[in-house]
Amino acid sequence: MPVIQPTDVGLILSYQCNSNCAHCIYNCGPRWKDWASKETVRQALEAMQIWEPDVQVHITGGEPFLRFPLLLYAVETARELGIAVYLETNAGWAVREDLVDNQLRQLRQAGLAAVLISCSPFHAESIPPARTMRLISKSIEVFGMQRVIVYQSQWLEQMRQFGDDLPAPLERYTEEFGAESAGRMFWQGYGLMGGGRSGYRLGHLVPGKAPEAFRLESCRWEILHGRHSHMDLYGNFIPAFCGGLSLGDWHDLPGLIASYQAGEAPPLLARLIAGGSYGLFTWAREEYGVQPLPQGYVDKCHLCVDVRRHLYATGGFSELQPDGFYFDPV
Repeated sequence: MPVIQPTDVGLILSYQCNSNCAHCIYNCGPRWKDWASKETVRQALEAMQIWEPDVQVHITGGEPFLRFPLLLYAVETARELGIAVYLETNAGWAVREDLVDNQLRQLRQAGLAAVLISCSPFHAESIPPARTMRLISKSIEVFGMQRVIVYQSQWLEQMRQFGDDLPAPLERYTEEFGAESAGRMFWQGYGLMGGGRSGYRLGHLVPGKAPEAFRLESCRWEILHGRHSHMDLYGNFIPAFCGGLSLGDWHDLPGLIASYQAGEAPPLLARLIAGGSYGLFTWAREEYGVQPLPQGYVDKCHLCVDVRRHLYATGGFSELQPDGFYFDPV
């Protein structure tokens, strides 16, 4: 089947975020400073037209509302190019009803199709549930029920049990339900992936596994056929949800697609395509002396990102981008 043909592409305006969520697979946070220029935004949206008419675009980050004028420009440009666009937000900016109402109405007028609002105990560590509820309510008023997605809405009541007006540390869940139950709630109930920070910061809540446990798990689908992918401000095309892994530069998207269609991939990515994260691990162990974490790994993504962190330190792997992803302490 065709390679690199997503149906939902995220445009990452910045990795800067008001939060530093424990589950973030892109290692976003306040320490990031770079933002896309208007020129980059237009170039990226124009590049995405290669997948029309089957693609929709979401504007994301980081937290895109931290630079509202750029977010508004991205939506206006997408409308100009005839691209269906929605946005993702963590609601941390929704501090006043008048502010929320004003910015949502500007976005609707600019052509925004829908709003996706993140809702989880990980966001609630730094964002009071009252802000999330305010944004949900006002978004429904401005856009209508059918164009507001709350991801994941089942957590609303769980979050609010600790109060609406203050953030709630994740320790509240382990205190209330016990570490084992909280681990099941987070990993199975929310559906965490072990890439980015999750495996390191939340992996202690579930049993770890040796690398051999993932020897039969492929990464080929995510890398070559991911229906949900991202393009970031630095030019990286990020397959599926593989934060810190770049297939190449989206500025030459036709050439990038053609190279993978022909079976050509950079060495590290070729290892992942052929043998998954376990194949990458065995190669890295033999060639670079990479050793597994003694506590094990929660899933293949945790194994992959841990190996990649070691390989990044050796240098020489263009696939390991953006650089800032690998500066995140674990």
